[in-house]
Amino acid sequence: MPEPPATVIIAVGDELLSGHTQDTNSAFLAARAFASGFPVRHVEVVPDRVEDVVSAIHRALATPAVCRIAVCGGIGPTPDDRTFEAVARALDRPLEENLVALAGLAAMVSRMHAAGWIADNVISEGNRRCAMVPAGGIVVPNRRGMAPPMAYEVEPGRWLFILPGVPREFTTIVDEELIPRFFTGGTASRVVEVRYRAVPESELYAPLRRLGEEYQDVSVGSYPQTEARQVIVRLTGLERARVDAAARRMVELDGRGEPLGATAPQVIL
Repeated sequence: MPEPPATVIIAVGDELLSGHTQDTNSAFLAARAFASGFPVRHVEVVPDRVEDVVSAIHRALATPAVCRIAVCGGIGPTPDDRTFEAVARALDRPLEENLVALAGLAAMVSRMHAAGWIADNVISEGNRRCAMVPAGGIVVPNRRGMAPPMAYEVEPGRWLFILPGVPREFTTIVDEELIPRFFTGGTASRVVEVRYRAVPESELYAPLRRLGEEYQDVSVGSYPQTEARQVIVRLTGLERARVDAAARRMVELDGRGEPLGATAPQVIL
């Protein structure tokens, strides 16, 4: 079967690696990308170092199946925000003051001044720095913040995005702009769950192994839910009929001739 178009998430930030900040953005985007038919191939967390961000982008670009790359974080107004510089170097493009981004900054400053949140209706030096972006990109609206998200078609059909790391900005941009505009045309996977109650996960080893041999085009994983005293067997694939058949076969293969604690296969997506 052809490999589905994949997404790579590059989360940038020393605070993620030190544990001071939890990376909720990657999980949020991964769920949206999966539902859109662009499943995440991997998530890489890198520090606020230009060289590390450049290397991560090059690794993603070197994988042909990856057609969406999201570089998240590090595009604020302070000197430790280096993602724009890193992307410019990775794509071999100059940094330039983007007039669309600058206009967006000016509009945000005006709204904040009118609301009494800031004293002057002037773009500060730090905020103006946010408009210095790699050349040739599309400015994506960010109605919740200053930093301009950017989109670059690095090859026909392959896009790289630069997104702010602030979760309230990030989630809004992903839901309102990124997914509807840039994650279209994919084929969403079929996901079915079979739930076993009060069954030790180890007892599912043999049927899971057999199922993997018979349905190599279906991804199968078991996920124990300790507090609920159940095991979820999750089956994922691009062909609806094959995934549904694999779920029915899993119930048959539990070695006891009946579901024995397994619910009927439940479609969750």
